[in-house]
Amino acid sequence: MNILSIEIARHDWGLMTCGCRRTGEHIPVDFLRSLEGPPPDRAGEGWADNHAFVQSNLMQPAIATASIVMAALTRGVPAEHRRQLMLVLHALANGEQDDIAEECQEIIRSGAWLLYEEISSGRNIDAASYAYELLELIEGESSRLEDFHAAVRENLPSDLQ
Repeated sequence: MNILSIEIARHDWGLMTCGCRRTGEHIPVDFLRSLEGPPPDRAGEGWADNHAFVQSNLMQPAIATASIVMAALTRGVPAEHRRQLMLVLHALANGEQDDIAEECQEIIRSGAWLLYEEISSGRNIDAASYAYELLELIEGESSRLEDFHAAVRENLPSDLQ
């Protein structure tokens, strides 16, 4: 088993009410399927958008969804999907339900090095931008983020340079 499979199994998806009014059981299945094809047009389309979040409203599966996205990033996902995954994390960390958004931020905080790797990699300027914005949300990271910003400024869009 890999880290993503273990993280998916840790959550009782069947007890969560999804934004589509079904149980959340389909979210990890749809998420894994989405990684096998081209990225969707909208962030999380078909697995997170209208499921873990509906516009800026966070649904019950939001926290578990943040966990599996972070786990997927550790195992390496196709490069073309990284921007989409950062957008999903951004939506989860900035949702209207502060308590749920804070728990999503805590999950993201626990994987901060993945975000630093994203801004350092130079793979995708949009993914780096969203990773940078997520790091800005994390208390206690401002000094490290400044150092990384100075070192990898060219990997960020002009508004963050």
